[in-house]
Amino acid sequence: MTDPWRWTATRIAEAVRAREVSCREVIESHLARIETTNPSVNAVTRILAGEALAIAESHDRRLAAGERLGPIAGVPITVKENVDLAGSPTTMGVQALAADLPLGDAPHVAQLKAAGAIPIA
Repeated sequence: MTDPWRWTATRIAEAVRAREVSCREVIESHLARIETTNPSVNAVTRILAGEALAIAESHDRRLAAGERLGPIAGVPITVKENVDLAGSPTTMGVQALAADLPLGDAPHVAQLKAAGAIPIA
């Protein structure tokens, strides 16, 4: 099996539905890739490892119980820091805003999460 971080969103969603890979494995693969590449590219300012793994484990438990999840269950996403993600600072690159935590998600983030996507950054 190739590393899931190399897969398309479609491939990830299909593999998760077919139980070829767990959501946790997908998220771990992407987090590991961020860890190795981010120091040189500085593309991600906040990594949501704990939160993402918790969601992945919840998805995996629900799938194991036979529950049908959204069409992109297990697909990792990153949310730009000028877009609201509940519990994560919307800093817009300004450290003075680091304490401002939105209470809810931006509409498109909420839709992605409802479809099963997992924010990782």
